[in-house]
Amino acid sequence: MSQYATGITVVSTVVDGRRHGLTVNSFASLSLQPLLAMFGCALDAALHEPLSRSGTWAVSVLAADQQPAAAYFATRERPGPAGTDQFDGWPCRPGPVTGAPLLDGALAWMELRTWATYAGGDHTIVVGEVVSMEVGPERPPLLYFRSDYRA
Repeated sequence: MSQYATGITVVSTVVDGRRHGLTVNSFASLSLQPLLAMFGCALDAALHEPLSRSGTWAVSVLAADQQPAAAYFATRERPGPAGTDQFDGWPCRPGPVTGAPLLDGALAWMELRTWATYAGGDHTIVVGEVVSMEVGPERPPLLYFRSDYRA
């Protein structure tokens, strides 16, 4: 699987005023009518339970210069005390529809409402209907290939 280059996103949600995020390279477009996208969320990921509770989420498509954000949100044991808002210190804004954090400087942003979920081995496949989206300035994307970040 490491031979397949993928884009890098940060999927986020907000529950009870706390913002949660996870680096995801399994994000993909699924359908145009209705507009659906999907990703795989590990069952043991810190995002899994809040995402299940919220029913809404956002995606920030990362640019090449956002590798630090990708690395941070991919780290299971993030710095800071338990219960800390995962987006503290990261420049972002709340999505206009879901309130989920959208990272500043991303190539594109989407907000989604969970459409369906499916068991997928040690992951849940989450399908969402796009309810809002925006495109940022064109810049090189952040990619993942052969177990390393690339531009």
